[in-house]
Parts: sequence; C-alpha cells; structure tokens
Amino acid sequence: MSINWAERQRRTNKLVRILAQYVFERGDVEPIHLYGLSKLTWISKSNAPENTSYITSVKIPALSDIFGVDFRSMSLESIEMFVINESSKEELRGLVTSHTGFTKFYNAYRNSVLIWVEEHFDKLLPMYKKSLFMQGADDRIELINGISKLSRIPLQGKASKSMGVEHFLTPTFFSLDPDILFPLINGSDGVKTLLKKLNVKQKSLSVQYEAMTKLIGTNGIDDAADLDQINQDMVDFLSIKGKSAVKGLLKPQLTEEETLKLKDDDDIVSLSAAREINQKRLHNKITNQLTVALSDFTLTEGKDKSCMYDVMVKKFDGKFDLLIEVKSSTEQAHLRMAIGQLFDYSFTLKAQDNRRLSVLLPDKPEVSKMELLEWLNIGCLWFDNTELMTSSKWLLCIAKQG
Repeated sequence: MSINWAERQRRTNKLVRILAQYVFERGDVEPIHLYGLSKLTWISKSNAPENTSYITSVKIPALSDIFGVDFRSMSLESIEMFVINESSKEELRGLVTSHTGFTKFYNAYRNSVLIWVEEHFDKLLPMYKKSLFMQGADDRIELINGISKLSRIPLQGKASKSMGVEHFLTPTFFSLDPDILFPLINGSDGVKTLLKKLNVKQKSLSVQYEAMTKLIGTNGIDDAADLDQINQDMVDFLSIKGKSAVKGLLKPQLTEEETLKLKDDDDIVSLSAAREINQKRLHNKITNQLTVALSDFTLTEGKDKSCMYDVMVKKFDGKFDLLIEVKSSTEQAHLRMAIGQLFDYSFTLKAQDNRRLSVLLPDKPEVSKMELLEWLNIGCLWFDNTELMTSSKWLLCIAKQG
C-alpha cells in the first residue's frame, strides 16, 4: 500500500457515497443498485497504478447497474457527463473519470454475489443506509454484528464452496462510511498479515473489528485507509507492555507553524544553528516535499525515543526498505551526524540486511561529501526545486540523476 493508494481508497469512498445518496434519494432501490455500489470498490487482479482494465470490466458495468443504462459503448468522459446530468450531483465531476476501486474481489463470486444480494435484500438495504448515514461507533458495531449474522455467499453451481460475507460487505461499508473508520476485513494478504500480528486471525469478526479499530487514531493512523497501509509492519505500530511503538505513518505538516520537531535534539546541543526555527522549518519543508515525491510508497517515521528516525520508505526498489535521515544543511557537522544516526537507527531496528541507508539534504552537496557517503554505501538525495535528485545509481528508481 502507499500514500497514493490510500488517497485512491478515500476517492472511492467519495464516489460511492455520492452515488448512494442519489440512489436513496431516487427512492426506487433494487438489489442491482446495491450490487452496483459495492462493485465500484472492485478492481481487476493488478493494483498497479497504470492498470486500467478494471474500468471496462468493473467500473462501467457498476455505473450501468446504478443508472440502468448500458454504458458499454460510451467513453468514461461521456459517462461522467451523463451521470452528472442525471443525478444533478456536480461533485461527481472528476470522480467518475479518476482511478477508483481498491479490492480484488474473487472473480468466481462476482456473479453469484448478485443472487445473494437479491436473496438478502431486505436485510442489506437498511445496513447500506445505516453505513451511509453513520452516526458514530455504535452504528459501526451494529453493522459488524449484522454482518456476522448473515449467511455465507455460496459459489454458483458449487454449493459446497462459499465465502465469508465480510469480503463483500466491509469494502462496501468502508466506502459508505462518512468518516472512513470502518476497517477492511477481507481476504487480502495485507489484512491477513495484520490480523495475524494482532493475534485475532482465528477470532470472531467482531473481535477482529475491535482490534483493528483500536489502532485508528494512534501513530499517524487517522482512518481505515491509513490502517490498510501498514500490514506487515503492524507489530512496529503497537505499544505493547509499556514499550512504545517504534513506527508511525509519516504525514506532511499542513502549515509552517506546525513545524516538525527535530529528532534527537539531545544529540545536537553543540549545533546551535539546527535549533533555530528557520532550520526546523527547512527540515519540515524537505520532509513534506519527500512525502509528495514518494507518494507511491508507504512512509513511516520513528516514534520510540531510542529510534526517532526521519523517514522509512517501504520496499523502495521492490525488495529493500530505505532509511532516510533528513538534514537542513549540507555542512560537514550535519552530514557526520546523519551518518552516525543512520547506523545507530539501523542497528536498533535490526534486520539490517533488508535495509539501505540514505541522507536527504536541502541542496546538492560538494563532491567530497558525496564521495564520503558513497564510500560508506550511504545514498545521497537532495531536491532541485521539487525534483528529487541523487548521485547514487541504486537510488535512480526513486530519483533523477544529479
């Protein structure tokens, strides 16, 4: 998962909510309409950003289900114009044509689930409405309990095979929830890993729900979209038996006043310039730029006092994590401190063999400093305006040659 993927999930939430409001305002709700709303959360097998196959296989058919119109011969742009005019929902502009959907719902069940929706329509309709007009935590608990009471979804033609209804309904309620606080509890590898880390994989759906929702509001996890990002790193986000969480999701600071406190202030007492507010603002600005430049990745920051690292990029090259120390100056003292911090943090975090190290500076440093970093096998990153640059060949997967 990544920052961009979480935004895609939030965008799906907005699209589904607007269309659900239209469906319920229209007043002639049928099973096919609920099916269409849920189908808008689906994607095809690949979740790569450039994959568009889901548009013709899932998104356009879902819109056809909702509006009762065969859109197969129309472009997505034309469909957007139609649905805006038909629904009088101007806020749909740009949503229909942008990438949405996020769950790989099992292909074998995509047709049989419509029959299941038809059979359970009387129970499902109030649940969809409750999710759209959610009033708080009690409504979410009522919904998760309601899901637990529904019969499993049988595979058409194979009565011996069935699927838990949560795989279908939790992505739907995630996308109808006005605050995006309803967690995804489906069959994705990330969710399975998360449930295993929380020691609730074999527990009831309500216990799984409770364990997951307790994490929202902690360590940078603001909603269920953030929660879906952390999967394999789950254990590092937990505070267990008095031990603080090691990681938190890295979020950009919204204003200059919300300056990022420099990590390990005790280590830089001798560097008076680094304590100046303009240096802190620069540090904050650089970190914010990085969250934009690397928004296709999951980014975390250190939360425990013993390991207050600046940024960790999850699998930056598809294999290794990248530990980045941000410095607001290219001066030698700052560079030396960054080197020491990187080695110290990497040692503290363990599993050094699965991690690469890099410094992020405000400007391109002198050649001698880049040579020092290369000698230590530490990457060198900096910004040229908004462009992320590097002198390290192995970092060209995330930055341009500088």
